[in-house]
Amino acid sequence: MAIMNATSMFVPSSSSSSGGGVDMLWSTFVSTRSDFLLYCYTFPILVIGYTVGCLPYVLLDILRPAWAAKFRLQGSVYNPKPTIWTCYKGVQALMWSVIGPLQVFSYPFFYLANISAKDPLPPLWLALVQIATWFIIEDYGNYFIHRWLHSGWAYRKIHYMHHEYDTPMAPAASWAHPVEILVLGIPTFVGPAVTGCHMITCWAWFTIRQLEAVETHSGYDLPFPLCWTKLIPFYGGAKYHDYHHRIGGECCGNYASVFTWCDWAYGTDKGYRVSESLKKKTS
Repeated sequence: MAIMNATSMFVPSSSSSSGGGVDMLWSTFVSTRSDFLLYCYTFPILVIGYTVGCLPYVLLDILRPAWAAKFRLQGSVYNPKPTIWTCYKGVQALMWSVIGPLQVFSYPFFYLANISAKDPLPPLWLALVQIATWFIIEDYGNYFIHRWLHSGWAYRKIHYMHHEYDTPMAPAASWAHPVEILVLGIPTFVGPAVTGCHMITCWAWFTIRQLEAVETHSGYDLPFPLCWTKLIPFYGGAKYHDYHHRIGGECCGNYASVFTWCDWAYGTDKGYRVSESLKKKTS
């Protein structure tokens, strides 16, 4: 639900971008702001999206309601409250010291990719098609970079940081080494850079991708409708990624960020499938 709401928050609901009241409001809003200032709004959107996305799962971790216990992937194992708070503060420090400056200095790339906030608002169908396409591009690129991050040197020097929390929690979705933040940001940006898009579609994409990462690191395998992503074909989700963190180390499988097809095609989900098969036999 949070992901769908994020889409409607940034993208107009009309099928056409001409003559609508939303277009007039948007035109008035952007007319008094420079392209660079509008681009800089990306950072507060990321910070707010991350915080709001984490909040429901953090409340589940702290309050531990009985109804949610059966959806907890690691049973009664929870991160202590101070650990959750430390992780959140650490991610905020990374956002302000790494992601914020990186975002500011990335403006020329957005300009060259023709990503502008001052173009007419896109129709909803176009924004949805673009975001769906970017998910596929990002998933494929993320798979190979993430797999490389689990090789000897890269894991010991870079990716170890993301695996410091064996018990998953939503705030840990963005807990990573600065180098990892940089290299894994590349496949996220490639889609918009290749296709070009409206800045508002880019904001929606970044927000949805971030909410998806928070969900997969949440530690809860919530059912539909609490987790509408269950309806997406080939979607991995929290259960799929929890295996990756439980096993950890330099070779653990389930590397893809969103879907399951790359791991299936390249044989890096075999351990997960064996694990799930054994669970079914013993249950």
